[in-house]
Amino acid sequence: MTERAPDERGGGPDSRDTATQGYIAVVVLLAVGLLALVWHELDVSLDGGFVVFVVLVVALRFVPEAVVEGRTQLSLSSTLLLSCQAIVGPAGAGVLGALLGGLQGRSLPAQYRVFNAAQNSVMGTLGGLAFAATGGDVGVETVGEALRSIALPLFVADLVQVVGNLVLLSGVVMVSGTGSLRTTTLPLLRSTGPAYVGYGSIALIMVVLWEPAMIGATSALLVLAPLLVAQWAYRQHAEDLRGQDQVLQVLVAAVEAKAPHLAGHSARVAALSQRLAEDLGLGPRGVADARLAGMLHDLGQTTMPTGLVRESTTVAAEAGYPARGAALLTHLGFLAGTLDPIARHREALDERPDGSTLVARIVGVSDTYDLLTAIGDPDGRVLTPTEALDRIRTRPGVDDRLMAALESAVLRAEVRSGA
Repeated sequence: MTERAPDERGGGPDSRDTATQGYIAVVVLLAVGLLALVWHELDVSLDGGFVVFVVLVVALRFVPEAVVEGRTQLSLSSTLLLSCQAIVGPAGAGVLGALLGGLQGRSLPAQYRVFNAAQNSVMGTLGGLAFAATGGDVGVETVGEALRSIALPLFVADLVQVVGNLVLLSGVVMVSGTGSLRTTTLPLLRSTGPAYVGYGSIALIMVVLWEPAMIGATSALLVLAPLLVAQWAYRQHAEDLRGQDQVLQVLVAAVEAKAPHLAGHSARVAALSQRLAEDLGLGPRGVADARLAGMLHDLGQTTMPTGLVRESTTVAAEAGYPARGAALLTHLGFLAGTLDPIARHREALDERPDGSTLVARIVGVSDTYDLLTAIGDPDGRVLTPTEALDRIRTRPGVDDRLMAALESAVLRAEVRSGA
């Protein structure tokens, strides 16, 4: 195997791995340093409330997260961490954050679990300090005092968590070479910002019930029980979506039976389309439409004679099959958002970009990239990633944002594979 030389994007895999490990070490030192400083400077007392939070966090380990379309829909851990900042204080929140991070992502490599633990510890400690610094005090008696001494400081602590999460995650993405600020920061803020507002509102209810209302630890049950029911509902929705995917896989199998050389192509295009849609800041519905359109973009090839389908040059010249594929799906209501991208994914790359064709262009570049690098061009030659990117860059429908997202996704795939 030949050794890959570092390139202009920041070095080879070994240098990126070293940079990532160094960054994780810095975040760990920051977490430990903040905890040590808080422990030394403040009068820290971890009472029974802290024990309750620890028990809840450990219990959450056995509650599966509600993940729909690859996104966590409701994070109980974020609500607990924010509540702990107000009820227990920065030291307890820092320790709880480390425990939370360490228990999350149990299938991840050890170094990323360490990063999660350190990241959550930093967010917990800084959030607790922000709550205290802005006059946070849970020992209030009136509604006006609660707004001034709990709601506002808790909002600031929540904001600190958002910024801390954004900065630390963007940092690891940058040093590992798996993305850029352009394709990471804004999508991350769009996906986590609104969620943290919701977590803050739930945490406020829990804190007010715990202290001013003097319900104590029972407030955790009152607040978390409905959230557990909501998580269950999300999980049922996720199961429904998986059932839909299984049905759609039958259609994909029909394409691959007719064109064996396309085996795996639809799955790869769907995965790449989803990554590009996320990087470009599309909402959950847009991301889902991009993934499903990527999965089914070649369905129209089932309307062509088998002999023609297996001649790649003939398929490349046959312009009508995408529209016929979309027509086959018109009776499936949940695929309504995929019909136009499926029908236009080829022609959209030859038109001037506009917002109405974004998903079609996402599917188009994903399809083209995978064909060039895994199947081969019309002459049968399989291109390198760099050659494929250079060829795609010349298409009229590929603007700078889409090209940057594609380059970032390709680089991330190379890093993961160690290429």
